[in-house]
Amino acid sequence: MKKESYLRSRKRRGRWFHYYRRNGNEQSLGVHGLEPTDPRVKAAYWAEQARWQDMPPDTETPDTGTFAWAMDLYTSSNEGWSKYSVGTRKSRAAIFARYRAAQGTRPVKTITSDLVEQSLYAKGGHGAVNEYKALKPVFEHLRRLGFIKKNPFTGIELNKPKSEGFLVADADDIAAFMKAWAVGTRERLIFDLALYTGAARVDLAKLGRKNIKDGLIEYTRQKSGVTAYVPVTPELRAVISRTPDISPAFITSTRGKPYTPESLGALFGDAAVEAGMQARLHGLRKAFCIYWAEQGKTVHQIAAMAGHISLKEVERYTRAADRARIVRLLVVGA
Repeated sequence: MKKESYLRSRKRRGRWFHYYRRNGNEQSLGVHGLEPTDPRVKAAYWAEQARWQDMPPDTETPDTGTFAWAMDLYTSSNEGWSKYSVGTRKSRAAIFARYRAAQGTRPVKTITSDLVEQSLYAKGGHGAVNEYKALKPVFEHLRRLGFIKKNPFTGIELNKPKSEGFLVADADDIAAFMKAWAVGTRERLIFDLALYTGAARVDLAKLGRKNIKDGLIEYTRQKSGVTAYVPVTPELRAVISRTPDISPAFITSTRGKPYTPESLGALFGDAAVEAGMQARLHGLRKAFCIYWAEQGKTVHQIAAMAGHISLKEVERYTRAADRARIVRLLVVGA
């Protein structure tokens, strides 16, 4: 078995003691008594390793068995956390930070299902749902390692609020944006590329000529890991022709650098407000679906291209009352 660089395990009087030793400093891993091959020893090691390499200097090691300790074990592992998108990790890290500040020193064994349910019920709404989604995997990680016998989040039922979802762009929205932002502006480029690729902002920010292969724009969606294949239609080709030939992405700043998904969304949001458009980037999917329906694509084909969109949504979008007007705007406006 590979020996970890900074792990020091010593046996004294028949009992194992485990430490993290680096730069002359030695920190107890808090898992004394366990065999060196026990996965809990490695979990504690990687949590301390993350504190040295990924956290601000002088970050203190939380006491073993506390809420803060549990979150560190989870975020330093490869079991789930590293597989989330950057956006998901960012939003859940914010939840962890709040809990670390409020209840970081609390022993995890005092956290029961009854307390969890009462706390989430009192909070209610989307906040409770988001916290449930973020914290349940933390305790499941502890359970599977053997630190706790039961995940206190298991079996909890929430009153999930009905989500209205993203506002979808209708014909008035599209017409308003096209009128406010002329072809040739960066704002219009973002709008047009979103319309004709159906890409979410996190993917749209990275799309470039490197993604064009055999008449298709091919890319892997960050959220799902599914590869999307979007045909390069005459309208999309006209939009691409207005982008720099040599550039890391279709959409770049004045300094020639790609935008982050957050800055791209903010730029478009400001442009939408100025145009009087109610929807945002994600809301352009309705127009994307209608466009492809007009090209003769089936509901299943459109759903595959749009990604993470239900067949019912596709059917609802493509039956929109303003379908004919949207199609005229997309074809003529390109």
